[in-house]
Amino acid sequence: MKKKHILVTGASGFVGSYLLPALESHAEFEIHCFQGDIRDRKAVTKNLEEIQPDTLIHLAAQAFVPMAIENPWETEEINVGGTLNLLETLHRLQRPCKMLYVSSADVYGKQNLSLLPLQESFLPNPVNPYAGSKLAAESYCRQYAQYSPYVSVVIARPFNHIGIGQRKEFVIPNFCWQIIEAKHSGKKNIAVGDLEPTRDFSHVEDIVNGYITLVEKGQSGEIYNICSGEERSIRYMLEELVRLSGQDIRFEVDSKRVRASETSKVYGDNSKLKNLGWKNKHSLSETLKQIYNHLESEFLKSKQTD
Repeated sequence: MKKKHILVTGASGFVGSYLLPALESHAEFEIHCFQGDIRDRKAVTKNLEEIQPDTLIHLAAQAFVPMAIENPWETEEINVGGTLNLLETLHRLQRPCKMLYVSSADVYGKQNLSLLPLQESFLPNPVNPYAGSKLAAESYCRQYAQYSPYVSVVIARPFNHIGIGQRKEFVIPNFCWQIIEAKHSGKKNIAVGDLEPTRDFSHVEDIVNGYITLVEKGQSGEIYNICSGEERSIRYMLEELVRLSGQDIRFEVDSKRVRASETSKVYGDNSKLKNLGWKNKHSLSETLKQIYNHLESEFLKSKQTD
């Protein structure tokens, strides 16, 4: 059987470290990783002409909201301009390719809370430059899905995803590191932002399985939420991590960690993706335990080598 060529952008990132092994378990895929900067049209053309992908999974993005707020221009160049480069180059290659565009549930922004869970049919209302860039890129994806005879595009809207390997500045690993350092130094306080917002958290492996489901079964021009369908407050997540530490640790609100225009309540409807055969396999408590235990082990190893 002839293998399908899959090109992945952003393969070296957190999600890519889970996606590549998951794709490798499918014998029908030959996997390629994008080389270069998606903002560089020549690099995009070189990759696509050489690989001639049957499928493109577009993970590459500037995904850290505080950085997007600080530098919205760079975020737009990467998230919008880079996506447009891929779409237009695929169109000009004039051979069929299915592209999975990884957007974000952040595009929903502020909604009428009485209407939750968030559904794909809701009108987006982004509240920060990251979310705005993702929505702008979505508009290009839907445009090309309609008018290009060569490019089909499926849009994924993943909600918060966590797991071992996520960068320290993201909320769960940040909490873990603070708790672990406090535990082993005798400190009793850690710095936090607003703990009251709720979010929909999933294990990154469940998110990746959603991407593969959409590669195989997603319909061009359609949008799919990938989420657990359950909400948990940031406070709940933090208290679970403190419980795992076995310590009595207090929380001190740091105004620098409180975002303006924060969305207070977020959880999604995952029924559209479930109808394609996907399901959530990991519990939140077990996911948090995995992350905490891994980071504490890494902390103790680092102390042994100091």
